Amino acid sequence: MADLHIFKDFEGTLIEYEPMAKHTYYRLGGPARYFFKPLRQEDLQKIIERCLNNNVEFIFLGKGANVLFSDKGFDGLVLNLEDCCSGFERKGEKSTDIHCGAGAVLFKIVLEAEKLGLAGLEMLSGIPGTVGGALRMNAGAFGAEIGDVVNSVDVLDPITLKAMRLFKNSIDFGYRSAPLLENKLIVSATIRLQPSEPALLGRKRREILEARKAKQPLDLPSCGSVFKRPVGDYAGRLIEAAGCKGLKSGHAWVSEKHANFIVHDGKGTSKDVFDLIAQVKHRVETAFGVVLEPEVQLIGF
Repeated sequence: MADLHIFKDFEGTLIEYEPMAKHTYYRLGGPARYFFKPLRQEDLQKIIERCLNNNVEFIFLGKGANVLFSDKGFDGLVLNLEDCCSGFERKGEKSTDIHCGAGAVLFKIVLEAEKLGLAGLEMLSGIPGTVGGALRMNAGAFGAEIGDVVNSVDVLDPITLKAMRLFKNSIDFGYRSAPLLENKLIVSATIRLQPSEPALLGRKRREILEARKAKQPLDLPSCGSVFKRPVGDYAGRLIEAAGCKGLKSGHAWVSEKHANFIVHDGKGTSKDVFDLIAQVKHRVETAFGVVLEPEVQLIGF
């Protein structure tokens, strides 16, 4: 593994052996060899090039809302864009287009759009994480997905180091997927919204947040939904029907409030959660012949 000095000529926060438990919603995970929050967007190409030239594996991390790092961590660079790509702007005084950085927190963008009286993001209220993470997995809820309102996405190809602008039709957004954005560094996006009234959008946002609070175990560490929805059914229903509610592994268990959430009590390990994912998947397949696909990104297992 290369020494820390290969990144020291870039501005930003650079930490060795940073626990990923500090940077994920699960509050679990061992250390990353390097954790870097660069200050300058224009340095991203050079940082990735430095990794490629020094055989340093790298991954991109937003708020860690849908990620589980192993207890051993990640032997490479975790690159976080919060400090260099979190801007927000309206494209013009009367425009319904907004431009936002991949490192911007999604819920903050929802609130900014609401203030401007721009509709299209309110159904995503309460979804944790950043714009970049939401785009990569086409995050959605209550019948809406972020891919519905995307106009274009600016990315950097980490292999060719080419910057490019991808338009909605070419990205081919699907259920919790955005094929053309996989293995790309998402830098920013332009989102096309519709005029509305801020008060109306505010009411809808509060309704969505109340519905989430009523149905989801938001008081315990989790990644949100663990499994994707299978065709023609719901993962939570299958998990509950397979008798998995309350199923435990160490200090982690399947939530009694929502069966597609795996939570822990603060004393858990990534292995507890990982083993429980495997158990739930096996039980559902045995009972119903349905192979559940994880929605959570598993790193280092």
